[in-house]
Amino acid sequence: MLPESPQVSAPITPTHKKKLFILIGILIIVIAIIAIFGSQLKMKTKTPEPVKTLPPISTSGPDASVDLSNPELIPVTSTVAVIPILEGAKVVVPGANPITVDNKVVTPEGNITVNEERPAEGNAPRQTGFLVKEDLPETLIKLEVGNGDFTPLEFITKAGAPTSFSLTSVDRITHVFVFDDPILSAVAIMVGPGQTKAITFNAPEKRGVYTFRCDTSGHFEKGETGKMIVN
Repeated sequence: MLPESPQVSAPITPTHKKKLFILIGILIIVIAIIAIFGSQLKMKTKTPEPVKTLPPISTSGPDASVDLSNPELIPVTSTVAVIPILEGAKVVVPGANPITVDNKVVTPEGNITVNEERPAEGNAPRQTGFLVKEDLPETLIKLEVGNGDFTPLEFITKAGAPTSFSLTSVDRITHVFVFDDPILSAVAIMVGPGQTKAITFNAPEKRGVYTFRCDTSGHFEKGETGKMIVN
């Protein structure tokens, strides 16, 4: 009886290794595809959360219809509700302060303007940006300054009444309009050569004559003065 021959394993060739790597790569790709497909299917079948209905926003008062007891139901847009004091307000010239229905000049936020402020600070009435004089309303008081003079030299308004006027520089110099009385310190306009700006403010409650002048150095001495008559 012949002895059994030992079994000899076939050697692993480079070709076998290449095929093995390919099979492993295919298996990894298949597993990845199954995992991605499964996650997408799970997302599609997920029950959506019910949408919360926001309460309507009231424009006739400070968000009167909003339920403030539930913060989750307060709409973000509630901050743009109409400020009651600005309902029906009008603007005489673009960029000027609004005038309410009860003839109060206010800021865009609804605060009553203060004539005793420093110009352009706090609740002071603000001068407009650059305007085209020819486009301004015919009823607007139109002042010109330059060459040592104001034209016209005076204008009339009523006590406490909303008052608007424009100022145009008619020469090649920058001019600064100011009142002499500190109760009108906030009412100021600066215009450069050929520029036009305007301002809206409440006239003083006290009747009388309020002088104004150009605050540019040397212009007062040249006679660039005028007066507002409050009846």
